[in-house]
Amino acid sequence: MTDKIFYISVAIFAFLIILSNYTVQFAINDWLTYGALVYPITFLLTDILSENYSKKEVLRVVKYGIVIAIVPTVLIADWRIAFASIFAFMVTQTLDVNIFHYFKQKAQKLWWLRNNASTVISQAFDTVIFFTLAFAWVMPPEMIIKLIIGDYMVKIAMALLDTPFFYLIGIKFKSIFREKTL
Repeated sequence: MTDKIFYISVAIFAFLIILSNYTVQFAINDWLTYGALVYPITFLLTDILSENYSKKEVLRVVKYGIVIAIVPTVLIADWRIAFASIFAFMVTQTLDVNIFHYFKQKAQKLWWLRNNASTVISQAFDTVIFFTLAFAWVMPPEMIIKLIIGDYMVKIAMALLDTPFFYLIGIKFKSIFREKTL
């Protein structure tokens, strides 16, 4: 991974984490927040990077993206949201990268499987971890469950809808991730 791609990827990840942590504070309805529309993009980016780079390189991007997002997140979000988000992001993005690379090794030709399976599985954990840590003892349990279900359903839909973008950016236009040689 070139330095340029590394720094751009880290900046995008950090921005999306911060934006997600801000927008999750605003409800669209009784079972969905705006954060559910932003956060899934981080999984698409992780999968595109995982398609083109090693597990170690992608996890490095994730780590630095999280570190950069910590202070702004603490400044713009309630402390519970900040903690829950950073913790969930760290755990589930690592899970996503590992699952993606597992499927990439075991089913090389099934690009759509690794993209969707890694995202759907890791976002299930993400949704439960985040909403439980962020809203336990603040909201009634039935409201938290509604948010988990609504948020996760949107994340599944977005994971399936991002499949063409994964294909175009991660597979079809792979050359944008390669170093130019003279």
